[in-house]
Amino acid sequence: MSNRFRTDLRSDTFSLPSDSMRKAIAEAELGDDVFGEDPTANRLQERMASLLGKEASIFMASGTMSNGVALRCLADPGDEVLCGAASHVYNFEGAQHALHGGIQLHRIDESANGLLPVTEVRKALSRARDPHFAPRTVVALENTHNMLGGKVLDLDGQIEVLEEAHRAGAAAYLDGARLWHAHVATGRPMSDLAEEYDLVSVCFSKAMGCPVGSVLAGSGELVEKAHWYRKRCGGGMRQIGMLAAACIHSLENLLPRLGLTHEHARKLAAAADSSPALTVDVSSVDSNIVMVGTSDGQAGSVVVELESQGVGALSVDGSTVRLVTHLSLDPSDVEYAESVLSGLGR
Repeated sequence: MSNRFRTDLRSDTFSLPSDSMRKAIAEAELGDDVFGEDPTANRLQERMASLLGKEASIFMASGTMSNGVALRCLADPGDEVLCGAASHVYNFEGAQHALHGGIQLHRIDESANGLLPVTEVRKALSRARDPHFAPRTVVALENTHNMLGGKVLDLDGQIEVLEEAHRAGAAAYLDGARLWHAHVATGRPMSDLAEEYDLVSVCFSKAMGCPVGSVLAGSGELVEKAHWYRKRCGGGMRQIGMLAAACIHSLENLLPRLGLTHEHARKLAAAADSSPALTVDVSSVDSNIVMVGTSDGQAGSVVVELESQGVGALSVDGSTVRLVTHLSLDPSDVEYAESVLSGLGR
């Protein structure tokens, strides 16, 4: 862990590679991936395609790159993509879709369950071929949903939304950066969670504790197209087997332990809710993210107070603090954060 905090809950991206992961990186068999000749990268991509139930997959440098490439593969310049108002693609990617792809994002407020309301999706897709409007050609969902507290999307609800998309001739994309958590929380295979989507991404540098990496999966045709866009945005890397080895290690050693982060999150939620200064809907904690309520406008002050006691957290708006658990946390780290959280305001 970083020396800055006794317990760092700012994000699961602050997890660190274990000694065994570093060893796997050092011993990786390597080749030039731009030529398709890195054997470790090829093994990872084949394994991820199988795990997600798709024909092929491609390694990406980041989740943001995966999202950008995916939407460029599915939408033409001038098209609109329907997405959630609180989604990562809409809020946290520097308008890359407009900048690099000439793509507009049409936001729809999510329901409390993290899904786009079916009636709103139907309405948004009803404009058909009216030339006054941009074609709406993609519906993008996020599972788990970061800004809704790691919400796990209901599978039947997703299918209902995507049936509307497909009836209108629109493609479906899943930002599954933390899809691992949905898999663990529901017990459903990753392939079931990805089945209805044309393209799906997963991220290894969050839940899975890797230093770098994301994978985008879909049909062979779409993944071939993704290779072009990855190259055009500077993502053609060489001996990426070192990074792929970390990802393979995480699949074999960390994914089976990921449920621990959900247990940690529930403990932190209960501790925060016991504080007179904080509120948490403990029943809403689906995975490894906890949204903590504060008095109006006090989130920044709460983050500063937590930092003074060695606990890292992020304010996501004036009244909400986000805590994120990960596998680099020891039980003692979590216990310490529990004591700090429960003691605030006493």
